[in-house]
Amino acid sequence: MNATVSSPVKTPVASTAMADAAQKTPDTVMVSADTSAHAQHLSQGLLGCIQTALEAPDWAHSTTQVVTQIGRQLECLRVSLGWVVSGQLRIVAMSDGVVVEEGAAIPELNQAMLEAVHQGTLLALPQELPSAEKITLAHQALLKTQGLAGVMTVPLAFQGKVYGAITCERSAPSEVLYLALRQDAPKGHFTVGEQNWLLSVAEGLAPLLNLQYMLHRPWYERVSTWGRQLFRRLQDPTERALRAAAVAAVLVLAYLLLWPAGNAISANAKLEGSVQRVLSAPLDGYLRNVHVRPGDVVKQGQVLAELSDDDLQSSRRGIEAEITQHENAFAEAFARGDRGQVAMAQSKIAESRAQLELLDQQLSRSRLTAPFDGVVIAGDLHQQLGAPVKRGDSLLTLAPGLDWRVILQVSESHVQDIQRGQLAHLRLAAMPGQVIPLVIERVTPIARNVGEGVRYEVEAKPKGVGAGLSGLRPGLEGVAHIDLPDQPLVWRWVTRSWNWLRMVWWVWF
Repeated sequence: MNATVSSPVKTPVASTAMADAAQKTPDTVMVSADTSAHAQHLSQGLLGCIQTALEAPDWAHSTTQVVTQIGRQLECLRVSLGWVVSGQLRIVAMSDGVVVEEGAAIPELNQAMLEAVHQGTLLALPQELPSAEKITLAHQALLKTQGLAGVMTVPLAFQGKVYGAITCERSAPSEVLYLALRQDAPKGHFTVGEQNWLLSVAEGLAPLLNLQYMLHRPWYERVSTWGRQLFRRLQDPTERALRAAAVAAVLVLAYLLLWPAGNAISANAKLEGSVQRVLSAPLDGYLRNVHVRPGDVVKQGQVLAELSDDDLQSSRRGIEAEITQHENAFAEAFARGDRGQVAMAQSKIAESRAQLELLDQQLSRSRLTAPFDGVVIAGDLHQQLGAPVKRGDSLLTLAPGLDWRVILQVSESHVQDIQRGQLAHLRLAAMPGQVIPLVIERVTPIARNVGEGVRYEVEAKPKGVGAGLSGLRPGLEGVAHIDLPDQPLVWRWVTRSWNWLRMVWWVWF
């Protein structure tokens, strides 16, 4: 049976309680003239209780062994220990081995503990001296209901705060103590020496049991205790700083829950030309000269590279000589009037001139020229001069200078939020002070595994002033923020966490 502990209480310290009581009230418990043997016996019992509590593996075993030790020391029928849990006094241990469950304790026993806790003093029945200041109605009910010869309860308190109570019940007289101490004492009563001994035990065990309880109590109880303490502090008018902090925390939480905030996702970005032209080797040969490097701006018709044309020039001179011979043969045949030789010479001249035109075309293609104004983005050939090249080998790559696009690497968890027409903003590592506006053009439905994980490529185009911005070069890298619909921050975090948890649950369960 549980009952809420709410009344202010006093700390039952044995030494101060006896000193004050001896001066003020006539019914205070006095230190009796016990024999030296019994005093030594009780002193050893006190040290034994503290040692038992220290040797226990946890708080539950500590309370059980302590009440068993006290019951053996005082020869009691039963010793019970109550503890304040979540603001209520609950019986947590009994020396008779009964498994205490919530709501299964004796109601009179719980009320007797509460009676001593609320008065903040030791209560014992029957009393050695009559007293009108102590209320013992619950103890009388317990004594009558259980048919006991004596009952005694002492609160467990430390530094003005009550943590629990210990109740001792005795149904028969202790013959050993009865004969050794006071033979005229009523049988079954708790003597003054036993009461003072229990006060000393409670004074020593209260901080020790509280420390063990704080170390071994469950997390939900710690949170509950912290919440109650915080609530009481907020009700205190002197805690102005705490109240102000609580109001600020509530306002911040309300902002996070209700106020729509800007929402964007980040993605790595790379600048590319919208159109890229690859210049390949038109024929087999050797690389003679290169006039540009990657990053150079070129104009249309500018010579970029040259291939060796020695073989072509030699073949051209040979064909020119053949044409001269055929022309001479044609003149001689025409002078003799030999029509057959004239026709044959004309056909050979035409064939040689066709071969000469083909060589001229090959010679013109040996010089690579820029097809449009742009930027060289690939092809550093300066270290390959004189190397052989085959027809079709890629030599240089060009891109238009002002016509470019941005490729964004978007995580697979965010790709479903990207739609065509959304706005984005780009900052390049080479131009960190310039924000380039973008507009999403296309989401590529193909995943690529990059160093950071699986990413989808999203194509974006410059918008407004970004389209004609100077200083841009294909190949520049940076970070882009893609704008999404505004959402409260808490809702955004909860949604992402929920999606992650669902994925983890699907993978593992």
